[in-house]
Amino acid sequence: RRPPTDCMTFLQPLLLYGLLGAAIPVIIHLLNRRRFRTVKWAAMQFLLKATRESRGKKRLKHILILTCRALAIAALAFAVARPLVGGLLGWGGGTVDTVILILDRSASMERSEGSGQPGKRASVLQRVAEAMKELGGARLVLIDSATGKAQEVPSPEVLPELSTTAPTDTTADMPALASAAVDYIQDAQPGRAEIWIASDLQSPDWQPEDARWSAFRATLAELDQNVELRILALKSRERNDYAIRVLGSRREGNELVLDLMISREEDAGPVSLPVTFNLGGARSAKAISLDGQSLRFQKRLPLAGTDAGGHGWVSIPSDANPRNNVSYYAFGAEAPENSFLVTDPDTSQESLDALVRAAAPGFTDQNVRTLASTEAHLIDWNIASLVIWNAALPTGPVGAQLLEFIRSGGVALFLPPAGPLDEAGQARSIGGIAWGPLEESPQGRYFIVKDWDHADGPLRDGADGTALPLQRLRAIKRQAIVGDATVLARWDDDAPLLVRRVIDDGVALFLSTLPDYTWSNLEQTAVHLVLIQRALDQGSRRLGAGYFGTAGESSARPVEGEIASRLDTYSEYDPANAPFTAGVYRFGERTVAVNRPPGEDTLGILSTLDLNTVFDGTKFSLFEDTASSDTPFLREAWRAFLVGMLLFLIAEAILCLQPRKSALAPGTPATT
Repeated sequence: RRPPTDCMTFLQPLLLYGLLGAAIPVIIHLLNRRRFRTVKWAAMQFLLKATRESRGKKRLKHILILTCRALAIAALAFAVARPLVGGLLGWGGGTVDTVILILDRSASMERSEGSGQPGKRASVLQRVAEAMKELGGARLVLIDSATGKAQEVPSPEVLPELSTTAPTDTTADMPALASAAVDYIQDAQPGRAEIWIASDLQSPDWQPEDARWSAFRATLAELDQNVELRILALKSRERNDYAIRVLGSRREGNELVLDLMISREEDAGPVSLPVTFNLGGARSAKAISLDGQSLRFQKRLPLAGTDAGGHGWVSIPSDANPRNNVSYYAFGAEAPENSFLVTDPDTSQESLDALVRAAAPGFTDQNVRTLASTEAHLIDWNIASLVIWNAALPTGPVGAQLLEFIRSGGVALFLPPAGPLDEAGQARSIGGIAWGPLEESPQGRYFIVKDWDHADGPLRDGADGTALPLQRLRAIKRQAIVGDATVLARWDDDAPLLVRRVIDDGVALFLSTLPDYTWSNLEQTAVHLVLIQRALDQGSRRLGAGYFGTAGESSARPVEGEIASRLDTYSEYDPANAPFTAGVYRFGERTVAVNRPPGEDTLGILSTLDLNTVFDGTKFSLFEDTASSDTPFLREAWRAFLVGMLLFLIAEAILCLQPRKSALAPGTPATT
């Protein structure tokens, strides 16, 4: 049975034992009474008789003082126990003409906190429907995160049945949705309106630093009417959630290579997770050992002697959120991995040979082409997977083409130019990263590596946990790296050895030394070989990007003239929500594997402080959900109890004031 909507619960119920402290003033009063012994004295009888008439008033005053003290302690006990007021309408809702519901339909909203319980989206829809009944004849306008369009709901009862409230695998652009709600109020003039935002407060969806929030607050303040803003926060996370994602798929000979990642919210120790692989309907399974919060690994599946492409999916057992327990892939014919090495005239032969061997060490279908910096315009950007730039950073058309290559998913590795850099050369940058001055180690000493990222980036540990031998790296010369980027490896003086800058879909890497004996022993450690091969592997996914799409984006929709159909059988096909649902689709002659956005696997959740920043200067009510789907949205009410405690203390102080005695007029004789 659902609790009543006006119930009160507590986040810290054990602190309610503090209510026993309300008895302290009474106990102190009783102890003080025992300190005095009554002694009958004849002369006092006349005084007692004279004051007997005012004794009743004094007793009432003392009782009121004692009551205020006890209630102040009780109010403090309630406040520290963090009381929660139940119901979306809180204590008192008033008359509302229109409720505008902003519904987060992102993939993370399908999370549930118990077996058999509904997900967050289904739960909030039911609660909103019940709350709308309390409002009587108020209109309900829905703005869902998938379509972003406002539509009037004829009846709250049909809210969970609408196609625009169904689950999706998309993200949610909360700033855009909030702006759409204000625009609707400006255009429709719906009378007294309230905006209800139902979301799990994922940071990538809310984008708290987005400038559009400032515009939303300004527009809301300019409205002629006072609009109530209520945040329906569904951010409880009681169960550990596992997610799997296909990072890339490609054909190598008679094998399909899948790049995969498994992640979980909490590192609960080593666990063996069964993973199911589906390739064209054929299934296989393998137990993957996960020790940590995430794991990247490869899986090779045999292909049955055909040069054609294919598709499939990878899944793990269903848990808290079934939407992130599967990921889809598609692939085509085998494509070569092409690298382009750009050098300047001062590049040594040793460095040139080391870079060429690292880019094409003899693996199948790996090619490298060496170009002088003056020939960089000859790069075929359409077939490039990796660009190794061992020259001054480019400008002009080549610089623009290189930046566009990175944005489209390519990987560029920048190495220090062998020749000297003038001021103009140091002023050039790619993605905000530039080369600083050349630095040499003191005589008889080396630059050595202090630490590096073992879990992420091209210097991460191997699949078996083996670390790269970066501790053996010694350098006598390095180029300073200037700019804001993620540091993946550091020298012993905290200067960066390797940094990464993500630019849209691609990556720019800057390495501060060269595989040249006049610079370092990078060639002897073979670290550059692993770095370049991993960068090449990541860049190769760009060539297969046409086989992947993201739910809710244009890549998940057919273009004009294409007929869409779903190829996989993992889940039921809903044509109305096909652009927002993950799966493998046929768009005309194209095969596209559509997956949820990467941000939906992000752990970041907005805090109350973040919400105060988002709605700075705007009054809003926050209702927080708990783990149980049978518990209504709750709102903290501790401030009211603190105010009550303050009022009781003020009343007690006033009652304790002694009345001012009136002075006798001069010359007035004393009464005897």
